[in-house]
Amino acid sequence: MFAVTAVDVWLCRRQIRCVASHRDAVPAGYEDMVTPADHAKAADYTVATMRAKIAGSLIDLPIMLGWLYFGIGAIQRGVDALVPGPVLSGSVLLVAIMAISAVCELPMSAYRTFVIEARFGFNKMSAKLFLLDWLKSKALSLAIAFVLVSALLWVMAHVAGAWWLEAWGGCMIFVASMMVAYPLLIAPLFNKFTPLADGEVKARVEALLAKAGFVASGLFVMDGSKRSTHGNAYFTGFGKAKRIVFYDTLLERLSVSEIEAVLAHELGHFKHRDILLSFARMAVFSLAVFWWLGVAAKAPWLSAGLGLPQSDAVGLVVAMICLSPVGVLLAPLGNWLSNRAESRADRFAAAMTGGGEALSSALLKLSRDNASTLTPDPVYVLFRYSHPPVPIRIERLRHAA
Repeated sequence: MFAVTAVDVWLCRRQIRCVASHRDAVPAGYEDMVTPADHAKAADYTVATMRAKIAGSLIDLPIMLGWLYFGIGAIQRGVDALVPGPVLSGSVLLVAIMAISAVCELPMSAYRTFVIEARFGFNKMSAKLFLLDWLKSKALSLAIAFVLVSALLWVMAHVAGAWWLEAWGGCMIFVASMMVAYPLLIAPLFNKFTPLADGEVKARVEALLAKAGFVASGLFVMDGSKRSTHGNAYFTGFGKAKRIVFYDTLLERLSVSEIEAVLAHELGHFKHRDILLSFARMAVFSLAVFWWLGVAAKAPWLSAGLGLPQSDAVGLVVAMICLSPVGVLLAPLGNWLSNRAESRADRFAAAMTGGGEALSSALLKLSRDNASTLTPDPVYVLFRYSHPPVPIRIERLRHAA
């Protein structure tokens, strides 16, 4: 855990040094496209977010150590005295840990929203909306977690042998179901979605969808502006429930051709089956995770080594904590695969829209509006960027054209 924290801090400090050293000079070739003020703002925003991440990592470490050496055991003893049965008591234990952790994370989340995001002109949320979002998201997460954990603990208690295999199968069914349910049932709890109005944008979008052979259940505009000035567009859903969603901020700031290019990029993911490939990779990785849980969750040496009471629920918590170094080690591989998919989607967009000029322009505008730095540290990119940096994407688009 100390090593993971050290790596996080080291990566953030590298990013700070690299971005700060390039703050006062727009990268060569972008002088006519990016103003010095916008470039400096992106650098300052990046440095501020990195410092917040460092603080978050340094705060999380003692909290996690506190859970391992004091909190888990204390809550377990209290729950055992009040709640009957290992499945129900274990579920209450894990949900209680999640709830307390969420409360511990709330101050840092508020700081990012009302200090950093507000300082750079991105935040548009009131304290009331922030708290309502937090309460709704946590209540939903805890309710879902309680059901899933109860099912997992029941399987652990009643299935002999490779219980983890059956648990993994159930998890995959749940994830696939959520891909269908999220746009229809969950997303509307937080945002308002309205059909894309008739006009040039809709006509160009529908023509592009027909050209790509993509069938969507609807084109929607999301009221992202009530929370932030950041803009984006995305696909959501699965099968017949596929939706295309545009942030209202994106529609306000990009030209019609740039919107078309952004959509063409997302269509590239559909054409290359990136969503299915991502799901398959997640399934393989989660299978390895469940195998590890099968090995470690019931092992007496794991919980006992920390002086914790032996139970399936405690074993699950400790076994999951042990996986954190694996996530750090596998991050470059996951990002490399994601970057390859993004580059393929960029090339597809360039081919669909007659060149990469419109997408390049859109990427620069989105980078400016989101204060994304054009000069990230290469090592930080390796571990933390799921998309190639904008200058690399634009350079590849120029060659693709």
